[in-house]
Amino acid sequence: MVNLSQYSMSMRLFPTMKPIIACIAFMLVFGGCSSTKMALPEYLPVYESARPSNVLQIPYPILLLHGLGQKASVWDKDAIEFYEHDLGLQHAGILRPNKKGISLDKKGSGTFMDFFTVQFSNPVDSVEGWTKELEQCIQFVREKTGADKVILIGYSMGGLTGRHYLTKHVKDHHVQRLITIGSPHQGSAYAKVYNWKTSVNTTLKEGKGGLLQPIIEQAAELIRKAERDVPFDSPAVRDLRRPQDGGWFIEKSGNREHPLDVEYISVIGDVDIMKELSALNQSGAKELLRRIMGLLGLGVESLFEGGDGVVSASSQTINELPWFRSQPGRQRISQTIKLSSVHEEHLRNSNEIQKLSLEDQPEFKGAEFYRDAFGNQLLLVIEYTDYLPKNECKVTIDFKQSGITKQIIVSPKDISLVKTSSGLVKQCAINMPMGFNVNSAFECSIMIKNAFGRQCSAIKSWRGI
Repeated sequence: MVNLSQYSMSMRLFPTMKPIIACIAFMLVFGGCSSTKMALPEYLPVYESARPSNVLQIPYPILLLHGLGQKASVWDKDAIEFYEHDLGLQHAGILRPNKKGISLDKKGSGTFMDFFTVQFSNPVDSVEGWTKELEQCIQFVREKTGADKVILIGYSMGGLTGRHYLTKHVKDHHVQRLITIGSPHQGSAYAKVYNWKTSVNTTLKEGKGGLLQPIIEQAAELIRKAERDVPFDSPAVRDLRRPQDGGWFIEKSGNREHPLDVEYISVIGDVDIMKELSALNQSGAKELLRRIMGLLGLGVESLFEGGDGVVSASSQTINELPWFRSQPGRQRISQTIKLSSVHEEHLRNSNEIQKLSLEDQPEFKGAEFYRDAFGNQLLLVIEYTDYLPKNECKVTIDFKQSGITKQIIVSPKDISLVKTSSGLVKQCAINMPMGFNVNSAFECSIMIKNAFGRQCSAIKSWRGI
C-alpha cells in the first residue's frame, strides 16, 4: 500500500519532480512526451527561407506577339482583360525593340512583370527582321524578371516568328511553351499577291506592257487601293508565300531543326468558308470572290480549302511541317487546338487562347524535411511548378500516423515563388500538426490542384528518430 502522506511530503520537498513524473506518465500512456518541438537530429538541414520574387507571380513571363501589319494594341481587349481580371496578373507594358536597343512602355502602377506585349518596329518587315527583335525582347525580359524561360504567344506572323526564333536557338532558346494562333507555318495562298504586284511593277517600269499597258496600269491602281496597311510587295508578304508560289523562306523554315524541349501548341481556325460566305448579304459574293481569285492566279481551291479563310488548316498546324513529319516521335511534342472562327476573329476567342497559355498540370518538384533555426521544429518543405499565380492553386497535405489523419491546407500567403538551381519554383514550408510524434514514422500525402482542375500528387515519408 502506498503511504500518501509520504508521497505528499516528497512532492513538497522535491517540487521539481512534478513535471518529470507527469511526463513519465504521459509517455507510458501515449508513447511520447512531445510532438515536434524537441531537439532534432543535426543531420537534418536547417531551413532558410528563400527570397521570393518581387517581380513575378508566375514562373514563366508571357510575351504576346502581334501579326502582320498590326500593333501591340491588338491584344488590349480580350487577352489583357483575361490575364488582369480573371487571373490577377499584371501587364508589364509594351516592349519596343529597334536597331538602337529596346524600351519598355510601362503600363499601370503594379510592381509585377507577368506579361508583356511586343511592338515590332516595322509591322511589315521580314520574319528574320522580327526574329532579331524578338531575341532582344527575350533577353530583356529574362534580365528584368530573373526568369530562365518565357512563354511565347504569337498571332499569325507573330507565331511564325516565334517558331523561326526557336530554329535559330535550338540549344539556347529559353522558351518553355510556344502557342501559335492562325499562323502560316507553310505559307498562305494569299501571299502570292507578292508575285502579282512585283510582276505588274516590273512590267510598268520596263515599259513592256504594249497594248495591255492601260489595263496593267488599272491593275496597279486596284492593287494600291487593296493594300491598305500592308504593301503586297513588302518583305513580310514575300516571306509568307507557299513553297509552290516561290516561297523559299517557308520551305527552308519548315525543314530546319526545332528544339525538342519546347511545348508546341497550334491554335487553328477550321471553318466551312462556303458557309461563312453564304452569310454575306451582298448578292453574288461567292462568284465575285471566285473571279478575284482567278484574276490573281491563286486558283479557286486556295480560297475554299479548309482553314480560317486566310491560312489553310494544315499550314497552321506545326506538326504538319516537314521536320516534324520526318519522324513520328517529333509530332508527339506538339498539340493542336481547333477554333470555329475565321482568321480575323481568332483573337475574339482570346479567353480560351490565353487559358491555353497557362493551362497545364502542376509538376511536383520535391519535398524534404528540415529543422527550423532553433533546431526543435520539424518542417516539411514542398516545391512545385505551376503556370498559374499562387492564389489559383491549392496545396493540401494529409499527415498519417498510427491510424490518425490530420489535414493541412496551405494558405496562399505561405507560398512563395523563389529561384532555385532548377529555375523559378513555388515553395512552401509546413509545420507538423500538433500531437504528431516525430520519434515515430508518419506519412505525408501531398495533393496540388490548380484552378483549371489539373493536379499532381506525391507521398513523403518520415522514418522517425
